[in-house]
Amino acid sequence: MTGTEGVICVLKPPGMSSSDAVTDIRRVLNEKRVGHTGTLDPAAAGVLPILVGRATRLFDFLVDKQKEYVAEIVFGKATDTEDATGEVTAVSDKKVSAAELEAAFSAFTGEIEQTPPVYSALNVNGEKLYKLARKGKLTETPETKKRTVTIYGLGLIRQTGENRFLIRIVCSKGTYIRTLCKDLGAACGCPAYMGFLLRTRSGAFRLEDSYSVSEIAEFKEQGRLDEAIIPMDRAIPFIPEIRLSGLSAKNRNLLIHGAGIDLNNAVPGKPHRIYLDGEFLGLGEVKDGKLVITVWLGDEAHQLKGMKIEGRVEKENGIGRKLGFPTANLTGYDKRQLPSEGVYATAAYLDGTAYPAVTSIGRNPTFNAEKLTVETHIMGFDGDCYGKRLTVCFIKKLRPMMKFDSAEELKAQIAKDAKEAEKLARSSKYTENI
Repeated sequence: MTGTEGVICVLKPPGMSSSDAVTDIRRVLNEKRVGHTGTLDPAAAGVLPILVGRATRLFDFLVDKQKEYVAEIVFGKATDTEDATGEVTAVSDKKVSAAELEAAFSAFTGEIEQTPPVYSALNVNGEKLYKLARKGKLTETPETKKRTVTIYGLGLIRQTGENRFLIRIVCSKGTYIRTLCKDLGAACGCPAYMGFLLRTRSGAFRLEDSYSVSEIAEFKEQGRLDEAIIPMDRAIPFIPEIRLSGLSAKNRNLLIHGAGIDLNNAVPGKPHRIYLDGEFLGLGEVKDGKLVITVWLGDEAHQLKGMKIEGRVEKENGIGRKLGFPTANLTGYDKRQLPSEGVYATAAYLDGTAYPAVTSIGRNPTFNAEKLTVETHIMGFDGDCYGKRLTVCFIKKLRPMMKFDSAEELKAQIAKDAKEAEKLARSSKYTENI
């Protein structure tokens, strides 16, 4: 696995949206596969776990975890956004004491029902609530958007001023702290809004493990990204592990390539972190007495052995031919079988004949291409293969996709790739008859 795959905890400042943070990390790391584990309000600050590379496959295992916040609740005013950014909709001279606030906590602990703010990112008929509210088309959140959330812990930290209090909240995914502050105000008989919000924990990821985008960029420049990136297996310590060793070559290959091996000493139907001889391979489950890897997160070189895709050749875009390396563009293949984007030494089977080949998988960054393509330059073949069936067997990954300053630089690199690929292919079992 690459050194830039894992989880980065971004210390999001107020004013930055969660999608902005994802965009920034994608730019800093030059990685397309980036996503967060749950939106953090643009006005809020705090820890925002971001999944990088194949760690995005862990989203379903991380998204539902507990969140912890420190918020300031301000009594005496209500706003249409339920936070400090909105227009004042109600005022009161009532003074709320710390004792009154603490007495209200018990009614908001455990499972509670919330009506999310009208100024929220929830959708109604394909349009976000806050956009409808800004257009004056919506003044209240629809009943259908009510939700049940869980408050695991609610406590007073301290009073920060008249009618101002810092509180700590431990809650489930989907809880609106703005709404909680508004509802606490109603319980105390005084309008209230959220003055400040800091997320201190999201699942196992804490504030002390978080870095600003600029700090992450500095880590990259200094070659210290490993200090900021949490490896994939360490990001899911709550999932039990299975450690295997001493497997036969047959069972090792069966496990790595998605088949099952006999194993009965694990809870069936539950995800486990799978280690083979100390190496993390991904997540697996025991089904009918057999262990099967369901989410592959190990070294892709293991799976390349024996990996192949099959499809039909479509007309190429002409770029490869202009560079002197015509390619067969593959279509109709099973996308689930594709390895990661990059350039590979391969063997190409066409009309029953095996040829050494070099295959590119990805969006050609030198020409700013947006569509992912599978392009194979078949060495020793100079005929017309359009519309024919083609099988590509992967031998070794040569390099990641790269952007070159000119077509000439790209052409020179392709020549190097082709030379290395031909050497590897001719010594591979897939091309024994070449």
